[in-house]
Amino acid sequence: MIDGQPATDAMLTRLREIPGGVWRTYIAPESKVVFEALNKNACTSLKWMMADLAGEDPESFRARDMPYLDDSEPIHNRDLWKISPRLDSLTPAQRAEIHPDNGWFVFAVVRDPRVRLFSAWQNKLLIETPFSVRWAKEWWYPRHPLTAETVIEDFAKFVDLMGQEEPHWLRAKDAHFRDQVEMLGEDAVPYTKIYDISEIKQLQADLNEHLAAQGRPPVKLPRANPTPLKAIGALYENGVREKIESIYAADFERFGHLWDFSRTEAAEPWTQAALNACEQEASLGKRIGELYRIARDRKKELADTRAELDAAKRRIAELEARTSLRGQARAAASRLRRR
Repeated sequence: MIDGQPATDAMLTRLREIPGGVWRTYIAPESKVVFEALNKNACTSLKWMMADLAGEDPESFRARDMPYLDDSEPIHNRDLWKISPRLDSLTPAQRAEIHPDNGWFVFAVVRDPRVRLFSAWQNKLLIETPFSVRWAKEWWYPRHPLTAETVIEDFAKFVDLMGQEEPHWLRAKDAHFRDQVEMLGEDAVPYTKIYDISEIKQLQADLNEHLAAQGRPPVKLPRANPTPLKAIGALYENGVREKIESIYAADFERFGHLWDFSRTEAAEPWTQAALNACEQEASLGKRIGELYRIARDRKKELADTRAELDAAKRRIAELEARTSLRGQARAAASRLRRR
């Protein structure tokens, strides 16, 4: 019981309070698995794994006319999930069963905010996804063509933006940039375990052990959504590291013991090949966004033209009907005169 409520009722209530909380909860009922997704924490790969566990049709997750940069990305569109139920679509009795004590495996994955923030910034802004165009004229938007120096400088600008006293929209609303502890809802979600991203192999082993106990086959975790540039120590110099640690103080207080930053600090500088790959991704993202907007505008123009044609057809039909009535009236008058 939590505050006098059944734990699962509190879970649903709590996740409804967190923006996107219910949408980020993925369930495979037959396997008794629940995944609470946190953006930029291997969530693309883990969602594909959950889709497999739930029995979703992979063909349902195709980019089609949406501005995705990669075929793996439509997995994030919750509307495309047809089999895995949302938590709020289950009955109270079904929700009441979701607990490790009842044989369920409930998990999430966290990540060092210093690395996670750079990954999110690179994925959402630096490689110019169609999402990012709205910010293109802002002072903190990354420059192109990029260099190692501009990436480091522009990331520092973004960290300053995230640290502003009045939270920017991205910090307040976009799950890529929000605190992980806020989105987890640990006070109400009955986690079996919360893993660090470095423990993915252990997560897979634990999950497959759980699946074996359920009489289910093991699963594989696909690799998806890689970014061209790895986090390196130079990104965090001149106070940037300290600012991020302050911004995400709640995450560090709860999970800081899991994160060893020494590997990032010791990482090799970016190669020119990696920088070129990042620039190519940005050019591709920008072009896909342009084509998407052109197609969207043309679609609207076509819809407007069709609406105009339909209105014209209705007008013609009305005129024909009036003309026919007038003809009938003249004929009737002529017959009356002949009588």
